[in-house]
Amino acid sequence: MGVNAPRDAATTASRTYRVRQLRRLAVLVTLPGLLVGGASIAAAYGVGLFHRGHGGCEPVTVPAPVRDSFDVTVLNAAETAGEAKAVAKEFTRRGFRVDAYSNAPEGVYIKRSAMVYHGPEGLDQALLVAKQIPDALAYDDGRAGESVQVVLGYGFRSLIAAPPPPPPEPDEIKINVYNTTWRAGLAGEAARELRARAFHTGTIGNDPNRAFLPDDVAVIRFGPDGVEQATVLRTHLPGARMQQDERTGTEIDIVLGNGFDHLLPLSEVVIPPKPPPTPPETVARPCATE
Repeated sequence: MGVNAPRDAATTASRTYRVRQLRRLAVLVTLPGLLVGGASIAAAYGVGLFHRGHGGCEPVTVPAPVRDSFDVTVLNAAETAGEAKAVAKEFTRRGFRVDAYSNAPEGVYIKRSAMVYHGPEGLDQALLVAKQIPDALAYDDGRAGESVQVVLGYGFRSLIAAPPPPPPEPDEIKINVYNTTWRAGLAGEAARELRARAFHTGTIGNDPNRAFLPDDVAVIRFGPDGVEQATVLRTHLPGARMQQDERTGTEIDIVLGNGFDHLLPLSEVVIPPKPPPTPPETVARPCATE
């Protein structure tokens, strides 16, 4: 027994070493498959195979790119349906240029809140986008150009809180002007008043919906994306009634009723104060791994 014990211990240690070596080899063999497959980098991050260390160096802070100077694609790999659309809409509201949104391909799994994929030319763009999502991670997948792709993961809850953007200026608002009264030319008169205040006018004429507004000054029709535009218009006609419909885009309608006479005098229009200027945005480039 005393002679065989060291030999058994040596044999056990040798077997343990070989098992560890085989496991390491398995990881090395499996990892390229993850990088090539459809779930690729997202899968590798999901199982925690990739880690980025800083090595004691400090990130470099540089000016961030302009938010609408590059394309952002949003994909949803989370459990909640509709997240890509909601995030894309909020990114647009925050000044980013979203070119597409959809569900992620089948089988993509991301454990964290989001991955932001970019190429060598899009690092700063990805870092700026990643700042909008808590726990998001930017990763260089070698793509060309400055465009980035956001893939929302199972850990996604919401974007970071952000102040609302300033209301649109009149010259950024397009209004269709419709008449529901017996007063010929009323829509044209109102359109001229609106243009004098820098609003853009679209279709001018009788209401295509043939509304009957005997007791209304006007009705402002707008879709989900046109709330801010409708709110600005209402400051010029406080008696108007707001009416949301299912249209897309920010174009709105003003439908004139029997109570309409003219817009509120410009001297009485309450113009909200402009927000204070914000400091230029920056991003912190991470340390390069060795």
